[in-house]
Amino acid sequence: MAHFFMTVLVAFLLVLTVPFHALAGGIKGKVTVKGLRSPANILVFVSKAPAFEGDVSKLKFVMDQQNLTFIPHILPVLAGATVQFPNHDKVSHNVFSLSRTQKFNLGSYAAGTSKSVVFDKPGIVELRCDVHAEMIAYIMVMKNPYWAVTDDKGNFQIPDKTFIAKQGLTGVAGLPVGKYVIKTWHEKLKSVKKTVEVPGEGDVTIQLNLRRGTPGVLYK
Repeated sequence: MAHFFMTVLVAFLLVLTVPFHALAGGIKGKVTVKGLRSPANILVFVSKAPAFEGDVSKLKFVMDQQNLTFIPHILPVLAGATVQFPNHDKVSHNVFSLSRTQKFNLGSYAAGTSKSVVFDKPGIVELRCDVHAEMIAYIMVMKNPYWAVTDDKGNFQIPDKTFIAKQGLTGVAGLPVGKYVIKTWHEKLKSVKKTVEVPGEGDVTIQLNLRRGTPGVLYK
């Protein structure tokens, strides 16, 4: 009997020593849209989640310029991060933003050169080119690293494993067990939110149905 109680005690102590983040899961799902040709480039994110504990300055974010197009169309970055704006076109560009989150103007710079901006305030930054009016993209400055951008079929997974691998992150393995509010953003779609419960391991799967309308703010 004494041996039994000792075994139970040891097991209990082992549970107590397991790090909270070790009990972590993820969120995956699919987004469908009405009134839009493609369900791609929709931001899906956790509004309140653990903050990134690493050095944001070491992360690499790039908003490229190719064929008179910003690539990617939507780029989530962590607050405090630097974004590079390389010009891989054959003509000059002048990237700027009049957004409330962050106003800047990089001035005209030639093909083969690059400039950078630090984004330290969470929110939406709409990008434009003063030379090419058709160019538009969005930098989404996030409070935490738990986001994903949908692929061509509307699929997403949080955390974004591609982003984690690209950045070499080890501390963004999953979300601690609990309930979270998931939100969406796309410039032509009405934002939606949904409460989900993340399990101790594995992923919870959800479906999000969006339609055309005015999007909401990123954070209130």
